[in-house]
Amino acid sequence: MTAEALGKDMSSCIEFHGISKSFPGVQALSGVSFSIRKGEIHALVGENGAGKSTLISICCGALRPDEGHIAVNGSTVRFESTKDAERQGIATVFQEIPICTNMTVAQNIFLGPSPKTRHGFLDVRFMNEETRKLLRIFAIERQPDEIMGILSLAEQSMIQILRAMYAEPDFLILDEPTSSLSIEQKNFLFRYLETVRKERALTLLYVSHRIEEIFEISDRISVLKDGLFIGTVDTPTANHESIIKMMVGRNIDKHVYKKSSTPGETIVAVSHLARGKVLKDISFSMKRGEIVGLAGLQGAGRTELGRALFGVDGISGGSVSVDGRTVGPKNIRHAIKMGIAMISENRRDEGIVPIMSVNDNLILVSFRKASRLGILLGRQIRQTVKAYIDRMNIKVSSPRQRIDSLSGGNQQKVIISRWLANDPKFLICDEPTRGIDVGSKSEIHALLVDLAKKGLTVLLISSEMPELLSICDRILVMHNGRITGELSHEEATEEKILVLATA
Repeated sequence: MTAEALGKDMSSCIEFHGISKSFPGVQALSGVSFSIRKGEIHALVGENGAGKSTLISICCGALRPDEGHIAVNGSTVRFESTKDAERQGIATVFQEIPICTNMTVAQNIFLGPSPKTRHGFLDVRFMNEETRKLLRIFAIERQPDEIMGILSLAEQSMIQILRAMYAEPDFLILDEPTSSLSIEQKNFLFRYLETVRKERALTLLYVSHRIEEIFEISDRISVLKDGLFIGTVDTPTANHESIIKMMVGRNIDKHVYKKSSTPGETIVAVSHLARGKVLKDISFSMKRGEIVGLAGLQGAGRTELGRALFGVDGISGGSVSVDGRTVGPKNIRHAIKMGIAMISENRRDEGIVPIMSVNDNLILVSFRKASRLGILLGRQIRQTVKAYIDRMNIKVSSPRQRIDSLSGGNQQKVIISRWLANDPKFLICDEPTRGIDVGSKSEIHALLVDLAKKGLTVLLISSEMPELLSICDRILVMHNGRITGELSHEEATEEKILVLATA
């Protein structure tokens, strides 16, 4: 669609006219033009690095374009800050949730100008009352005065959405809003958004890598690829394959299960593992070269089990052995020495070190292997980093680039490379493809299968059924802190997993 055609579309809420933006060594957006109609749910899709986050940042006033402009309700606007965008009725909920973990839920809801009493003091009673009403909307069983940091990622995400909706915006941007939500929470959110849209004519820009969600909720879909606008299609006339091909320029193999090698000897043995009321009498074993999935609904204990195996949280009973060494991990350092590695579901807070470079993030665990007498061997480090950047197809202008400037998918590839560089025996992956595009997701799946064929033992914790069914040799299912069943790859189905997950 041309800029001239956009100008004639008087039903548009937001119009992008020739938006371009570059960063050192990267052309993030190039001449992007399309419109979002009033009252519609408009999906924006594209691989990591396609320019989605940059466009969102420009739309909410966090960045300014090098070229082009935005029109709101037919009038050209220039945002100098996020406050300018908010004054135009635009609210944004980012994928990496910007919260204050040491503050209460109510304080996070009312970040910024807060209500005052007539005497000029913070009106805590009003804040708590309003927050309690908001929590009831999403049936979140938390109190306004609870500290935000103790909440789950899913609860934090829902509260950020509630915070944005409290301002009653005309145009809401949601960036990967369901990446940490359960199926039930996602369905609740979709019903809520549909209700608000009908009641208030809310316009929504919905950004997600989960293609099935796009078809479930959106009216139209716009696609970006390598900073270019590829096109907009009406959702009812599109299909999964056509959207994916617009995004990546090729067909993606959804079924990557190609394991042919026979698993070897037992590498991991967990015996009667317990942790208070969270984990209860858990026992299982894993063989060399196996990918074992861990399924379950929100709160089943999957992440807690991964953290216990990696020594993040202490255990109250049982033991863990790796390669015959029957010693439960006392802490993370001890777990690493045992040959255990873990990719956390919380990439922002527990995965990357934002202010450090790609180079430093990648060698964070294995730097001792690239040192002699306590002195780092620069040449060896550079060779290792370059090898993994090439192997993992990490899109980066330079190894010295800050990791927080990379897309989520490329950040995840750096984290995976970090652990592989340390030659682990047992890799725990907790939601490794959360918030990652279909192309990068396919690459990570293929990588895990290849690593397993080479002898690495992998525990894959995932809330995505297709992911578990596509690459796992076996699937363990958890409910209420216990393992309630095990399914082989051949017998596993979504229905059987859900039965065990609700047992």
